[in-house]
Amino acid sequence: MTHSLPDRVAPGFCVVFVTHGGALEYKAALLATSLRARLGEKVPILAALATPASSWGALSEASHNLYDRLAIPIREIENPFGTAYPIGNKFAALALGEGYEHTLFLDTDMYCLHAPDFDALRQAEAALKPADMALVPTDANYWGRLYGVLGLDLPQMRVLASHDQEVMPGYFNAGFIWVRDAGQFAASWLRVAKCLVEEPGLEHKWPWLDQLALPLALVQLQKRIRSLDERYNFPLHLKPLGKSGRGPFFCHYHDLPVLAREPELLGDMQGLQQRFPELAEVLRQSVDVQAYSPAWFAGSGVSPCLEDAGRDLLITGLPRSGTSHLCRLLSERRDTVIINEPAEVFPALASGATPWGIPRLYGELRRDLLAGLPVPNKHVEGRLVDDTAREFDHRLPYRAQLQSRSFTLGTKNTLAYLSRLPELHRVMPDATCIALVRHPYDSLSSWKRTFEHLRTAAVQAQPVGHPDDPGLSGWQRKMLREVVACDCLPVRRALWWRYLACQLLEMEQHLRWMRYEDLVSEPSGMLDRLLGSASLPDQAPLSCLGNEMDEHERELVAAVVSDVAGSLGYVL
Repeated sequence: MTHSLPDRVAPGFCVVFVTHGGALEYKAALLATSLRARLGEKVPILAALATPASSWGALSEASHNLYDRLAIPIREIENPFGTAYPIGNKFAALALGEGYEHTLFLDTDMYCLHAPDFDALRQAEAALKPADMALVPTDANYWGRLYGVLGLDLPQMRVLASHDQEVMPGYFNAGFIWVRDAGQFAASWLRVAKCLVEEPGLEHKWPWLDQLALPLALVQLQKRIRSLDERYNFPLHLKPLGKSGRGPFFCHYHDLPVLAREPELLGDMQGLQQRFPELAEVLRQSVDVQAYSPAWFAGSGVSPCLEDAGRDLLITGLPRSGTSHLCRLLSERRDTVIINEPAEVFPALASGATPWGIPRLYGELRRDLLAGLPVPNKHVEGRLVDDTAREFDHRLPYRAQLQSRSFTLGTKNTLAYLSRLPELHRVMPDATCIALVRHPYDSLSSWKRTFEHLRTAAVQAQPVGHPDDPGLSGWQRKMLREVVACDCLPVRRALWWRYLACQLLEMEQHLRWMRYEDLVSEPSGMLDRLLGSASLPDQAPLSCLGNEMDEHERELVAAVVSDVAGSLGYVL
């Protein structure tokens, strides 16, 4: 649900954004319409039109009609850095706020969902959100040199990057700038930027010049800086909206596919187009919008609420415990799509303390599947592979036949997911996490004869969950170093198996696990139990079903894993 600013408010501020022809035109139209819808009729909103049109592109008649309808005047600006640095348009745009007590500059690729508390913002001389990630050096030497260009000392202020939580000097995202006396500040900001350009040997100036100059200009003018939370400049390109009541005021989405990932925003865009047909005309005429898949937006007026998004499954388990077979069984259920081992999970799990890339991946998959677009999956002619060691182990384009928008979506990974179970639960608390285990003698025998990284227990070679993984706790890294230090391969494999089983048992209150042997004995009934909400019944202790492992190796394995195996219901 969106919230608007009461019309009775008489603002002493204005809002400014940049527009011009081309790809920026539809983004400016979306921002302008969402601003007027949320902020009401009395807030001055200015569209800074980059000129000349021969360099930046002319606005369409549809855009002019939209701005007229929204009562947003167009003010021409010139980029002080020319066409070589398009970001430089924001220096001239911010200067349009001269004469207002405060000015809010917004990047054009933002979308307003709620009106912030402007009364609270008025108490600040400047308010910004720290950068999502540290895209420039964060050490004191680098920033000390920046401030030294102006003859200033490095301030004591430190902030945390909002996405990866890295501690850094005050480095802010310039997509949301709230500042008092914008005319004075814009002039200072530009002077500082030009000083940095002229400084020889200064690295990382491009394209981050605006954000490097921003805190320097504020400090030079002795403006007190209020550091804002993500609600004011939400990195939608990095993380999904979520379902919490503390929704963002402004979403920074960068490109249209990111908006198309979010059902709430699709529904909101549909509502804005119905209220302001001029917006619909801008989008219809935009070559850039039409270049994207129209199927993404075909159902934007249907079931836009997040509650209708469908069930999410996180599928994991011990390697060689039948997880691919489980995926195939699940995929044959009505309105259920399972993606076996998506490659996208590795960068998502390895970047930052919190793996927001995983729920983002689910949103992207839902967007494309609902549009009837193919997604990569391990399958043969539409049938998911049962065993990636014996069958086709490559990803091919995969299409799903869906009857409902509220379909069940799951992704599967063993080693990487097991290494991040607490973090996955944190970012996807409503997802159902299911796992498979298998008797250690049988699963370790399979390790020995299938994949090389399992045969050698190559924990140090894993992209996620290796001994130096900063996302692991001290005791996890200790257990993995003990695996690496072991020269006896049977024991080394057993130590890794034990470590992975411990990850599962540590999180058993937040997941549902089942033995492979029970699943294959009654696939349909066991799947119903696994996906249900009732407690899983206790199963009788199980002995090893195979006979590949000789007696000596069994003794070596049992000495390492007997207690953990017993917790999983296995007899050694």
